[in-house]
Amino acid sequence: MEVAETLENALILNGDGTDLNLLREEGIENMDVVISVTDSDEKNLLCALLGKQLGAKKVIARADRSDYLPLFEMVGIDLAVSPREATVSEVLKLTMGRGIQTLTTFEGEKAEIIEYTVSQGSKIVGKPLNKVKFPKGALINMVVRGRDTIVPRGDFIIENQDRVVIFSMASAMSEIEKFFR
Repeated sequence: MEVAETLENALILNGDGTDLNLLREEGIENMDVVISVTDSDEKNLLCALLGKQLGAKKVIARADRSDYLPLFEMVGIDLAVSPREATVSEVLKLTMGRGIQTLTTFEGEKAEIIEYTVSQGSKIVGKPLNKVKFPKGALINMVVRGRDTIVPRGDFIIENQDRVVIFSMASAMSEIEKFFR
């Protein structure tokens, strides 16, 4: 099993996560993290909640349906992850262009938070933000310059190597990318 070979200090169980005897025998109450990744969202929820109830410090559950993510966390799962959303985020980072550092999607990919590292040739460099015709549905929320974190105002000027954090509706994404090429 590839996971077991990669994670040297991890106990990997390939068994029924609802088998209380198995969980107790393996010492689930001493586990730092229990991750449930079956092909059933409902079973992952049940296994993770059992792990939490039996004393695991943190539980993570896979949820294929992205609309389940907030529900899982609402009932006590520490972190619910969607392989589809993680894949979409990585593909978007690869296909959207250079400079994207991180990308997070919300509401089933309707809105996103993107972090770009600005290069010297970017169209946004050297201009006050109030002179940049940024697309409707997108806002520059934060700029990280060196060790400084800045909430920019209209007269703020983006410089080479600034890291720019943008909140955007998905419909504005292709227009935003043009500013950072």
